[in-house]
Parts: sequence; structure tokens; C-alpha cells
Amino acid sequence: MKPLYAALCIAGITLAACGQQEEPTPVYMQPNFDKRGNASCDMGYTLITTESGSVACAPAS
Repeated sequence: MKPLYAALCIAGITLAACGQQEEPTPVYMQPNFDKRGNASCDMGYTLITTESGSVACAPAS
């Protein structure tokens, strides 16, 4: 009886851990600004405007 109980507990813990995954939040880099205030991003990133209105660099897709 104990092996069956242990197996059920392990299965329950595994299912509980897998079911609580959150959606990943994007990570943005700060852009580089030149003397005139123009923003630019490093190679492999693109310049975007976030929902709050700030300028950021996001990975190019």
C-alpha cells in the first residue's frame, strides 16, 4: 500500500508543478542615445515603444 501512496503523491506534486506556469514577461534593453538624443539599438535588437510610451530595444525576430 505504501508504494502506491508514494507514487500517487509524486504524480500529484508533478502535476501541480507543471500546471502553474506563468507567461514569460519580455526583457527589454536600454537603447543607446547619441549627442542629438536619437535612440539606437545594438545589432540583433530593434527599437520599439512600450505600452507605457518609453523607448526600448527588443530582440529582433
